[in-house]
Amino acid sequence: MEHRKIVRIGGSYYISLPKKWIDIHNLKDSSIVTVEARRGVLEVYPVGVETKMETAEIVADDFLLQRLVTAYLDGAEIVDIHFRDDLNSELIDRLEKTLRLLVGAEIVEESRNRIVIQCFLREDYDISSLIYRVDRITGSMYIDAIKAILKRDKELAQSVISRDDKVDKLFFLIVRLIRSSLKKAGLKSNELLKLLDYRLAVRNLERIGDYSEAIAKLSLKVNTSIPEFFERLAVFTSKIAELQHEVVKSFINKNIYESSRYERILKNLYNELNELRNEALKKILPPITYLTVDRIIRIVEELEDIAGLTSG
Repeated sequence: MEHRKIVRIGGSYYISLPKKWIDIHNLKDSSIVTVEARRGVLEVYPVGVETKMETAEIVADDFLLQRLVTAYLDGAEIVDIHFRDDLNSELIDRLEKTLRLLVGAEIVEESRNRIVIQCFLREDYDISSLIYRVDRITGSMYIDAIKAILKRDKELAQSVISRDDKVDKLFFLIVRLIRSSLKKAGLKSNELLKLLDYRLAVRNLERIGDYSEAIAKLSLKVNTSIPEFFERLAVFTSKIAELQHEVVKSFINKNIYESSRYERILKNLYNELNELRNEALKKILPPITYLTVDRIIRIVEELEDIAGLTSG
């Protein structure tokens, strides 16, 4: 943090702007800035700043795919990957599989030891609409995962597992949009806080997708039939899915009263699910019973966290 002295000239007061900040935003003498006083803080924003296309260069190693995802999330529009050895079909397949999770990312140039990826993304995505989309997908996943166990439906279980890829794809897109917005000059403090809350909420929803996928995978490994237990659990998941949509809606709308109410309801569900898990352990039911309930409890905890972002 820098300290600047206020200088009075005539009836006005002046402070100098940091040269580094001037250089970063390509400002010069006579450039226009916006000045806004908010909650005791003076905010200065550059106006009409030109942005350059962001490029990330990667030298391929054992962490290539992780580096590619990181570059995408950081907002890189061009990712230039260099390989020490010639490309092989297995590596290209792994790259293409990863690219399928990154909205708008396409290979635009390929040679013996180099691949260039460009991100073609619209600028008008509405983040809240994307969060609602993640909410709808994840809310259906754990319901169908329990149905897959009840009906011994492996096809439905596989459908749940494949939906997790859709959730990951939307998660990566939302995080990229949030990070890109955070880099923009002129972002007001209330907009900054909203974006940070969005980032936390979408992470909670992404984990709900992971827990649902885990339940679906459990159903593929176990042939035990305990219909009465899972019918009871299905009633819980239906309630939770309905609550999830309302929790997300109250979060997006910043409805403190509703969020606080849903927190209390979720807390009661949490306690009831704990009793159900303890019952499965006491009766020495097959492991899939208490392992599944445990994942559902984790889902309720994620929803409590989302409600807490609004209720405080």
